Amino acid sequence: MRSVGLGLGTLRTGGNMIFDYFADLNWLAVLVAAIAWFVFSAIWYSIPPLSNAWQRAAKITPGEGPPLAMILIPTFIGYFVTSIVIALIATAISGDDVVNGLALGVALGVGFGVVGAVVAQMYEQKGSSYWLINGLNAVIAYSIVAVIVTVWD
Repeated sequence: MRSVGLGLGTLRTGGNMIFDYFADLNWLAVLVAAIAWFVFSAIWYSIPPLSNAWQRAAKITPGEGPPLAMILIPTFIGYFVTSIVIALIATAISGDDVVNGLALGVALGVGFGVVGAVVAQMYEQKGSSYWLINGLNAVIAYSIVAVIVTVWD
């Protein structure tokens, strides 16, 4: 890898960028990982006592709000896009076993999921159960996705 000076800093040439790994992705694994995340979260947010605690904290009344499809379709698309990003990272770091997948999933879940939930809580003021339920969901879901895309060749 060599660096080229541009006056404002340096530009790397010859190394890999994250988008260079798209061709190496196992797209079936990415799709299965997104589906697994969707199913896991559907169970996580629909089975008491978590569902009741989350609904109270989020101030959501079941049956109210937009049609379910208007919630579930964008949710799945978001899960799929995030699964692609996790697969790109797993490929870039050459993860190839369950331990690597779990380490990546926990790191991303804590670094993005829990931190994001805590920061949102600071502004939304929905209570500790809200960020805790969402944060734990993120750690587990990112771990599920990371393990699937890491070990599935």
